[in-house]
Amino acid sequence: MKPEWIIETRPEFQPEKAYCFHVLFGELLDLDYRVVFIEADHYRILLPNGARVVIEDHFFKNQNEGDYLRPENVPATATTMDSPCHGSPFTVIYGRNCFDFQEKEAVCGPDLIASTFFMLTRWEEFALPGRDRHGRFPADQSLAFKAGFLDRPVVNEYADLLGQVFARLGVDLPEPARQYHLDFSCDVDHPRLWWSAADRLKTLAGSIFSRGNPREAGYWLSRHFFRQQDPYDVFDLWLDLFEKNNLSARFNFLGNRPRSSDCWYPLDHPFVGNLLKKIAARGHQIGFHPSYEAFENEATFARELDSLRAVADVPVTSGRQHYLRFAAPYTWQVWEDNGLETDSTLGYPEAEGFRCGICTEFPVFNFLTRKMLRLREKPLIAMDVTLAQYRRYSPQQALERLLHLRRQVERHRGAFGLLWHNSSWNTYFWADWQEVMLEGGGVR
Repeated sequence: MKPEWIIETRPEFQPEKAYCFHVLFGELLDLDYRVVFIEADHYRILLPNGARVVIEDHFFKNQNEGDYLRPENVPATATTMDSPCHGSPFTVIYGRNCFDFQEKEAVCGPDLIASTFFMLTRWEEFALPGRDRHGRFPADQSLAFKAGFLDRPVVNEYADLLGQVFARLGVDLPEPARQYHLDFSCDVDHPRLWWSAADRLKTLAGSIFSRGNPREAGYWLSRHFFRQQDPYDVFDLWLDLFEKNNLSARFNFLGNRPRSSDCWYPLDHPFVGNLLKKIAARGHQIGFHPSYEAFENEATFARELDSLRAVADVPVTSGRQHYLRFAAPYTWQVWEDNGLETDSTLGYPEAEGFRCGICTEFPVFNFLTRKMLRLREKPLIAMDVTLAQYRRYSPQQALERLLHLRRQVERHRGAFGLLWHNSSWNTYFWADWQEVMLEGGGVR
């Protein structure tokens, strides 16, 4: 039996604090702990050897329950502080840039609890008004982007820092059981490029007349136009590649919706039905991809989910929002209420990095109902469209970014959430990006 740790804290904001303790101490550090509510100015962590860590409370003790979700409570900036334990520098969102060590006590000036809550729950996005034309919270409005720490999993860094502090006080923690892995997913917006002979001609005509690019037309003629295999049908190739490297993948499909919708395809088409069966039979996941319209319409969400579940040979319990349309905490609650287990929407479409400040799967928290949900989030760290179209990186620049982010995830034994569309492979533009996915994602 593992030794018990005790966490002492003020009785206010019990659900919020319990959630942070669960993620930091329970999941990331794998500690057995008990929470005791007392009248105290700060958090006190009582170690099994009698030592104590005080984490200063700079946020919750100064707020009223249910009345903190205001723009003025979002920090204007964050600071960087050197680790007191000779580790990497870390980010201070709330609190003081100071650490004090005595023989049996450490006082941590940064408010790691409120900082963890700020990053994981995304209440910042609820409190601030900015939205883009798709109703999404923009990356450049986030504190992580403005303060320059979007490319670091700061919550994992907080857990590592606490482990180092405990070790300095005489309690060494075992290495976490989790291991680094690639969490690869594909949003199947277009299972095929061509559904008819006329579609082939449209693609060729678009190259010549719409885009005025004879080289693109030459690409289609030499590579795909006269072949039976559809350019977007990369599924056998990818499945073989994943299985050769002992990887599994998740393929997120749209549900039934009006033909006039963007990215429309019929779930009852033989090609789609056979594709769903093939993915399931080979042990990969079928996920749900709620449509653009389903973002703010729970009835539409449920109807589309039911249509996918009706044709899938395996349970559909995971997925990602189309266009990464997300509203905290509403979207998470809709997923929870519809019996889904994991979401992987939380990455910014226009900027790669750690939107939630974490590179490991975590439970989500509804800050309006003040409850931790059963739903878990698999953070999305990078996406093909982000790198190539929003950021306008060259393939080499994109590869360097992916490798940099991957090193961060490997350091914390996390999951590297990578989204690559099947349509981002066999086209004139995307052909030069194949190596980025393969090498940057560590697919081979």
